[in-house]
Amino acid sequence: MPNPYPFLSRIPKAELYVAGFAFVVMLAVIVVNVTSRYFFSTSVLSAEEVAYMGFNWSTFAAVPYLYRTRGLIAVEFFFDILPRPLQRSFSVIVDIALIAANMWFTWLAWLLASGGWIRKTPVLEIPYFWINLAPVLAFALMTIYSAVHFVEGLRHGPDPSHDPEHDAKLYEDTAL
Repeated sequence: MPNPYPFLSRIPKAELYVAGFAFVVMLAVIVVNVTSRYFFSTSVLSAEEVAYMGFNWSTFAAVPYLYRTRGLIAVEFFFDILPRPLQRSFSVIVDIALIAANMWFTWLAWLLASGGWIRKTPVLEIPYFWINLAPVLAFALMTIYSAVHFVEGLRHGPDPSHDPEHDAKLYEDTAL
């Protein structure tokens, strides 16, 4: 099967690299702050803000990867008991609903982010736009991935994650 994500062919785990970097920054700032408090009885003023930004970006950067690889939790009991033709119809309806929902969430996240130019963080005075940009990018990517899942569902039938070979490939690509 051809790669449905040609824009990620050069960096297949781009979302994970961003999430990992943000997580490492968050962890490093927390360790430095705890060490500073313990040994020097003082703390880094901006530690809380940087840790919050790292947490925010690591979370919202990792979710699109999980969404793309269908690694999020799903309740498939009702889907699995349906006959195969109904599964395909149900899959198309769910994909359309996910495209609409992710577009809506992208719009709401953009409204949140665009209002962030006015409000700044207390210590570093970074506009909240840069913090709230993470959900915008996450939901925009999930909208694109939903559209790709929709097209793939029309071409090849329901979700390929029911295929044992797909599960084996998924677990091969992760640390599980």
